[in-house]
Amino acid sequence: MKKYLFGLGAMLVGAGLMFVLMHGEVSADSKPEMFVCSGGSIEHCETKTLDCGRVHMSISCVKK
Repeated sequence: MKKYLFGLGAMLVGAGLMFVLMHGEVSADSKPEMFVCSGGSIEHCETKTLDCGRVHMSISCVKK
């Protein structure tokens, strides 16, 4: 019984931490921003809030 309660408590603590840490990380704007990109083998793209690099079909972005 103790193992069961310990496991249940650990799951609840984990879920609570996930909620607290991830709450507010994702947001959706009503208007999407346009990407402005420069050419080259590695494209540099940016919006008002993101700075991105693109190679072939892969893109990686960081928050400004």
